[in-house]
Amino acid sequence: MRAGNLRHRATVLALSDSLQPVEITRRWVGIRSKESGDAPAAAGLRASVRVEVRARFSSDLVAGRYLRHGARLLYINDARDFTGERAELLLSCEELVGLPATMTATPAAEPAACRVFLAHGVKRPAENVGLSAYSTQLEAALIEVGRPQVGAEFLVGGVTWRVTGLVDDDDDRIVRRMWVKKA
Repeated sequence: MRAGNLRHRATVLALSDSLQPVEITRRWVGIRSKESGDAPAAAGLRASVRVEVRARFSSDLVAGRYLRHGARLLYINDARDFTGERAELLLSCEELVGLPATMTATPAAEPAACRVFLAHGVKRPAENVGLSAYSTQLEAALIEVGRPQVGAEFLVGGVTWRVTGLVDDDDDRIVRRMWVKKA
């Protein structure tokens, strides 16, 4: 591996048991998209184009951790020592992209900066059998907001969105999906 290819200084983050970001270390890495050409339109907080990251071997770079480089946030799906010599790692990552926002968990809490993805007109199963409603769904990264509950508010582009429910009972430890309404 040539040192000149590792030109991005990234922070390695982990999600603690209390859902707080923990800074592990900083590493020099090389970042590039795996696919070329036009990327398809985003359908969620996760970008559809995989990102390839190369780095010197480190036990800090494992699947399930995050890399932050500037405004970019990458989730490490896989880390492989493809030479077998513990010299170089090839990381396969998902980039979390979205609109800049702030989240306030409770009225007394400090707003937290985050990125969100809004999907309008999503079919939401209604409580009455056979009926459906259309709502707005918001996705946010757990490492940035934890697990917001009903009543939390997101300020996105000058509009406040209040969480009215959770899309699923559980999340995938990467993204939390919520039903929201304008406050």
